Amino acid sequence: MVLKNIKYALKNIPKKRVTRLCPEVETPLSDRFRGLQILDKSKCIGCGICANTCPNSAIKIVKAPIFRGSDKKRWFPQIDIGHCLFCGLCIDQCPKGALSSGKEYSKGVVKWTHKDLLMTPCKLAREVDIQEGDER
Repeated sequence: MVLKNIKYALKNIPKKRVTRLCPEVETPLSDRFRGLQILDKSKCIGCGICANTCPNSAIKIVKAPIFRGSDKKRWFPQIDIGHCLFCGLCIDQCPKGALSSGKEYSKGVVKWTHKDLLMTPCKLAREVDIQEGDER
């Protein structure tokens, strides 16, 4: 048994490494990759179908400013990505196509506290940098 393992190790030493240098070298993503959601506020009608479709109840519909710094408010989705499965059902069910899937997988998902995983409508619309802790 020991000799078998040593033989296997010696045979695999000259092979190329499989380890990736993340985050220095970005991992190539598939075209079908579903990352962090993106909200187009101009298309969103606040119907709540995305919230009703979510199997984990990770989406709530909240009132938020239409544009950054605006006094007018409308209903938009707010996603708790700590509970999100990234299944894409909310994106598929959106009647106006306001939600889409982005290619971000590390910048917006890795946080220190659960409170930071709450993606407000401003963060989903990328009006606020995802790294920033802007509470809206």
